[in-house]
Amino acid sequence: MRAKMKWLLASSLFLGTLPLTAGCDPFASVLAAERPLSQAQLHQELNRAWSQRLGSLKVTYSGKESTLKKEIKEILNNALYADDYLHYIVKTYGYNATIKGNTATISFKFTYWETLAQSNEVKKRVTHTLKRILTPGMNDFQKEKAIHDWIVTNVSYDTRLVSYSAYDGIVNGQTVCQGYALLTYEMMRQAGIPVKIVEGTSRGIAHTWNLVQLGGKWYHIDTTWDDPVPDEAGRIAYNYYNLTDSQIRIDHKWKPSALYPTAVTSFDQTLASLSGNGAAKAEFYKKLYDQLGLAYLAESNTATSLQELTSRIQTAVGKRQKQLVIRYTRGVTFKSDMKKAFSAQKGLSSYSYTFEDYTRTTTNDKLLRIVFNYS
Repeated sequence: MRAKMKWLLASSLFLGTLPLTAGCDPFASVLAAERPLSQAQLHQELNRAWSQRLGSLKVTYSGKESTLKKEIKEILNNALYADDYLHYIVKTYGYNATIKGNTATISFKFTYWETLAQSNEVKKRVTHTLKRILTPGMNDFQKEKAIHDWIVTNVSYDTRLVSYSAYDGIVNGQTVCQGYALLTYEMMRQAGIPVKIVEGTSRGIAHTWNLVQLGGKWYHIDTTWDDPVPDEAGRIAYNYYNLTDSQIRIDHKWKPSALYPTAVTSFDQTLASLSGNGAAKAEFYKKLYDQLGLAYLAESNTATSLQELTSRIQTAVGKRQKQLVIRYTRGVTFKSDMKKAFSAQKGLSSYSYTFEDYTRTTTNDKLLRIVFNYS
């Protein structure tokens, strides 16, 4: 069965002036600039304020009188997007601007999901963890899997919806999707894998996940949705591991942006290419191929109609198989189709099945795991 829907409602996901909580401790430092700043300097000062976890920043900015307000907003947004980790540990932000001619005096206020000490602890623990789970000679594909599996194994989803940071995940063992994405980002970054955080929705609820670049190609990876809820010790899912834009769009939505590279190469093609080159790591690629369930893309493991589903079940029962795993492309009607398919079966005392979305296609396919009991 699909894990319970996971979601995140965090104010840092929405750009603009956000409601600020009273007080800024422990982020109480204030940075002031004496002379008007240029666009590049204001961008730099904002980045420095966030890097130091300052609670407020007061600056004077000089720009074009007719576009000052627009410029300030654009600079703020550009500064946020320049560093994904800083962007998503900024909890709230807002500013007031007093404009005279072509000069604006701006007072910014910020709150954060992590203190500077906590962010430093995240980096320290990530470095220590990577030394344990990565070995010399690993390529980026192997590093990515080791990181994905470690996060899914060692972090659980915070169903209370109160923990939002990578610190919560790596230190306390619980966080929501924002924390998963931040921790994935930092671990991939330290491992030398190009990575981004994607902001969007999943089935109408605010959500974050990641894009990673492997062998020059970009793929979506969602460690939140690959972690079962409730947490099941040792269980690792790969339903949202290295998907294309079209594959993940089945239940993930985001606004097209230059910030997000396109992911257009199916990972099964990538693995087939790597394995076909006689690579020294062929055994790893073959195992990964199996773990990702890519074999169910084959016609021999697929039913595309009620008639074909009925025939596959009938053949399995005739051979007295104990179970059958098959991809069914009529995902919308699979429940009623299963009833119809079994209504004509003989020799069974009972049957049961579980299902999950099959994310390697761009349609609403289901992976059916059927168990047969014979009289």
